[in-house]
Parts: sequence; C-alpha cells; structure tokens
Amino acid sequence: MRSSKGLPVLLSLSLITTALLSGCAAERPPVNIVNQPAPDGLPLGATRGPVKGTLTPEETKAQFISLKANEYTVKKGDTLWSIANHFLKDPYYWPEIWYDNPEIKNPHKIYPGDKIGIMYIGGKPRLGITLRPHIRYETLPPAISAIPLEDLKPFLSYDQIMSEKQLESAPYVLANRDQTTTTSFGDVVYARPALTENANTFSILGKGKPLVDPVTGDFLGYRAIYKGQAEVMHRGDPTTLRITKSAREILDGDRVLPVINEPFDHDVTPSIPAVPIDAVVIDIPDAITQVATYQVVIINAGSRNGLVPGDMLRISKPGQIVSDKYTINPKELAKNAKPEGFEIPSPPRVKLPDFPIGTAMVFRVYDRASLALVVQTKRPVRIGDLLQTPTAD
Repeated sequence: MRSSKGLPVLLSLSLITTALLSGCAAERPPVNIVNQPAPDGLPLGATRGPVKGTLTPEETKAQFISLKANEYTVKKGDTLWSIANHFLKDPYYWPEIWYDNPEIKNPHKIYPGDKIGIMYIGGKPRLGITLRPHIRYETLPPAISAIPLEDLKPFLSYDQIMSEKQLESAPYVLANRDQTTTTSFGDVVYARPALTENANTFSILGKGKPLVDPVTGDFLGYRAIYKGQAEVMHRGDPTTLRITKSAREILDGDRVLPVINEPFDHDVTPSIPAVPIDAVVIDIPDAITQVATYQVVIINAGSRNGLVPGDMLRISKPGQIVSDKYTINPKELAKNAKPEGFEIPSPPRVKLPDFPIGTAMVFRVYDRASLALVVQTKRPVRIGDLLQTPTAD
C-alpha cells in the first residue's frame, strides 16, 4: 500500500471485521488491510550509497543463491546487474556484498576476462575479483557498465521530456526539398527560424503524448520522441539540413534541437535514494501495454523529489481492490428479516497489499519526471505500477 502522503510503508496483513449497515446500502471506500509502518520501516541506507551497511554474516549468506556457485568469467556485454543476478537473490545488495580487493588495480572496475567469485572476508561471504589475467591488452578493454548503455542510447542522447513552451519555441521542419509528406535518410529539409547554435548536428524530435501525474493531475511535460539526425548544409532562414540518421518518419512541424550530451555517468555506483520515493509508471516508451527487463519506463518523480541517476527503486504491483463477500451472508439476512425500505448491504471492499516484482535503475532525471531502466522483473511492468524506495523488509 502507499500512504496518503506518498511515502512507502511496510505491509503487514491484519484481520478486518466489518459491521453490517443498518439502513440502505451505501457506497463505501475500500478497507485497507495494512497497519501503520513498523518503527524500523525506513529506507535502506540512511544516506545515499551502500544499501545496508550492517548486514550480519547470516544476513549476507541469505542473499546468495548458492554459496557453492562457480566462478563467473566476465564477458563483453555483461552488466553489473547480469553478474549480480548470477550470484544474488536480490541485486540491491550488490554494493554491500562487493569486496574491493586492494591488491587489484581499479578494484571498482570490472573488465571482460575477470573472474568473479565468492570469498570469505572476516567470516562473511563477499563477491569480488578472484582472478585478473596477467597478460592483458596494452590498453584495457572498456569496463562493464551498471546497465546496457548501448540499448539506452536513444533515451540518453535523444529522447527528452520537454515543457510545452520549450517545444513550441524550438525551430521546426518547415518542408522538405521534394515536397513529399514524409522525410527519411538522405533527404533535404528546411528549418526555421534560423538555427543560430554553433553546432552542425541536430536532432529531430516529434511531439509525443502529454505526461500527466496520475496522483496530482499535474501536467509534467511532453515526451519529445527522437526521429532522426541532420547536418547543416547551409545556414540562413530557412536553414538547409540533410537527414543523416532516420529512426522514424520525419514530418513537417517536427522540432529541430542540438544533440544533447549523454547525461549518464558510466561509472555511476548504484545506490538507494536518500529519501523515500513513491512514484508511478506514467508511460512506457515504444511499447503498447507492458515492458520487461532492459526496457524503459517514465515515472512521475524527478530531481524535485530527490532522485539522481543511479538510484535503484523497487517495482511493485498495486494491490487490487476485492469484495469481501464472506463478511456477511445476504441469503441468511434475507431469510430472517427484510423490512420495507431495507436493502441488503453490499460486501465491504478491501485493498490488498502491494507486492514487489522487480528492480529499476533511474538513469535520466528531469524536474518532475525520470526515465528508469527495468533491470530485473518477474512480471511485465505496466502503466500504474509503483516504483518506490526499497525498505528494510
């Protein structure tokens, strides 16, 4: 369940007893089968950084799928999360269980060819680099990233969340040279007002659907959808550009903006948010109804809520509202008495607890919205699902 103030709470089942209505049946709000938060129901990690710095040896052992797991050889294309899922039941605990071997240069970085295994440090099982080959390239291959950055390139460098004012004030595609209805790779287009930026490469973005906060009803912006890339051929009003990359059909009226710098730090350390986050999935780019592992969702929380790139959030399914038809027995009630004007009361509605299904990492943050990558999930993720700060349960 989510509290009325939007803070994550611990869920515990309690027995609800409901009295019969003594009058006409009326619409009643759902009964919440959730108690108040336990005293220790705080976000994991009092400060941004390690998930939980006080794991006992027993708690640490419980996080491993098997303490007899074989060493894992890192391959090109691996991510921190794929390796974490090889050893751990819950990848949240990677930062706590990882051992930074001081005998290995750059112990924070993991490279293809490294062997990852279980070692015991102070009686506590830890994960670490057990072998780094002595014969290596003169220049090391790229270290693995926390998430598959190549898959996120469109969302890192192109797709944006923009206000209506930002979109409307941006230069636009006026027409193409051949006067066709759509434009693609190799075509020439004209944009105005004149492009005055020093850049020669521009992104072409289409106006997506409005993003609305389902909790407050506030308008959060539009998703600006990447359609392609163009190079300046001739400056002026209009500016002449040639399409050099085409991901979608480019239409007259699409906006022309400089290519932005990639905002995600490759060396970011996954962390738990320093503040309670209680967000909702409000859009699933490039999907119809659901997404799975290594796909992107948009949530209604951003820098204003305290999120930064690298923050990990727990994905949960909101509990359904069901009718407790076992609380009253309409047949028995009707048989005993049915005074004139008396209606049989409807069963109480009960809000079931939310339940976790996976993990997401925030990789791009705006003021009131963020893009997050689903790094692990047991079920498809849909609009309306919850992304929250993990709690001690």
